[in-house]
Amino acid sequence: MPGHIMSCTFIIQGKDRQIYKMTKPGLSNLCRTLFILWLILCPSLVSAAHIVSVQSVSIAPYNEAFRGLESGCRCDLTRYVLSDMKGYDIVKELRRQRPDAIVAIGSSALEHIRAIRDIPIIYLMVLDPQSLIAGNSNISGINMNIPPDKQLELIRRVMPEVKDIGVLYSPGQKAGFIEKAKTAAEKAGINLITNEVRTPGEVPELLNHMAGKIKAFWMLPDVGVYSPESVEALLLYSIKHRLPVITFSNKYLDMGATLSLEIDPYDMGLQAAGTAAELLSGKQTAPIPYCSARKTNITVNERIIKKMDVKDSTYLLTKAKELTGANVCFQQIF
Repeated sequence: MPGHIMSCTFIIQGKDRQIYKMTKPGLSNLCRTLFILWLILCPSLVSAAHIVSVQSVSIAPYNEAFRGLESGCRCDLTRYVLSDMKGYDIVKELRRQRPDAIVAIGSSALEHIRAIRDIPIIYLMVLDPQSLIAGNSNISGINMNIPPDKQLELIRRVMPEVKDIGVLYSPGQKAGFIEKAKTAAEKAGINLITNEVRTPGEVPELLNHMAGKIKAFWMLPDVGVYSPESVEALLLYSIKHRLPVITFSNKYLDMGATLSLEIDPYDMGLQAAGTAAELLSGKQTAPIPYCSARKTNITVNERIIKKMDVKDSTYLLTKAKELTGANVCFQQIF
């Protein structure tokens, strides 16, 4: 009846899994107003999305990725590191918890949990995800490969005089990255000289076939090409021919590579947090779209680059930063 005072009772489950109850007399429209105020003024009591991070091992890049995820995630975040949980059934635990989403950091983490098909999984720091996720519509993530057009643009800015670049690849790369790289190179005015490698043992011979034809070498993350022996052969070839090697990881700079174009693990964690937020808010529905790492860190081996035929490298690298937004640093590696 008009003017009748009713009692409103709000029952809310908090992040601590406790039940909170508030009873307030008033009109029905006042109940709605009070409920909105309750949500605004007491956000810590409102149940947040529960996300679980499963990490392969505790190493610096993976820890940085988790730190980015933690920073960007406005959620109830639980972390598991598999290397610290020998013999533990992580899949059973995840099925028991039923989180809203799972973030897999590293290949081993993704391999362990890919059997789960009814919870969204977002991966990052996984070198070859396609071999692990075939047929899983609930899995997607942030690819480690920097898009070829972005890499070639950075290379062109750093070494504009280099027009002929060598690349070795395994058969599995041809249909995807290599074809895109060829298209991007043509647009950038770069002549990409490629050879297919069946086994890493073929690398020295194929490099000899490129002698005199290339001015730099682009080393891709391809397990079908690079073994410790083939990497050593490539870097010795580079020094002998004064041939800059552009690689995908700083660890090869220690061995004599010239320049690395590397993803930023912390930013990948932030990307994963954003993807999870969109998914759980309903803005993005499964299947989750794949995306590439959006941020590139450039590191140059100053000692090596001075021995290569690269002009004004410091100025040009700084210019590349201005034009691309990439993080640039220099390392004196002995």
